Amino acid sequence: MNDEKHIVTPATVETNPIKGEKIIFDILIKEKLAHVIVIKDNPNYHVNLDGEDIGYFSKDNNGKIERFSRHKGAHHDDETYFKPVEEKLQEIGK
Repeated sequence: MNDEKHIVTPATVETNPIKGEKIIFDILIKEKLAHVIVIKDNPNYHVNLDGEDIGYFSKDNNGKIERFSRHKGAHHDDETYFKPVEEKLQEIGK
């Protein structure tokens, strides 16, 4: 008989620590329709593009934007991927 103890690690689910308004829309990026989820946590806007966290940007009271990207996949050009999201948010008043 085997006397080894089996260690069972319980499964855990982490909740997203980012709280704020969730904004969802679709836009064209590089001639393809992209599904965008933005979580607005003043002054930060966390951007998820087609299921990939591409980072966030912050906007100060004067409208100056600073980008903080997290490139994991094909989204290597901040201007190409962040700018259309920023423009859409401005268009819808967010």
